Amino acid sequence: MTSQLSLLYTTFATEEEAISISKELLQRHMIGCVNILGKVRSLYFWDQELQDKQEISVLFKTTSEKMSELIEALNDLHPYEVPMILEIPITRANSNFVAWVQEAVI
Repeated sequence: MTSQLSLLYTTFATEEEAISISKELLQRHMIGCVNILGKVRSLYFWDQELQDKQEISVLFKTTSEKMSELIEALNDLHPYEVPMILEIPITRANSNFVAWVQEAVI
């Protein structure tokens, strides 16, 4: 089935931050589901210094229509100065799952 869903991928410094913000977004009905994938190792430059950090990887599932609002809310809630917030459009998904997410996101 052609999907009207998108994933939003981001990272947090701690699992507690990931859980807290995920619960807030669920309470607001902005996401249908979240997968807190666990620890990842991130390497990047910040303030001209090489960083080597452990972060928590997270995937939010929402509708394409809700994505702009979700990005804005996550940008406000996220503790990072410059959070990585990436939309991943879903081109196909099973119809029961699509319907479930659409019902959960209001």
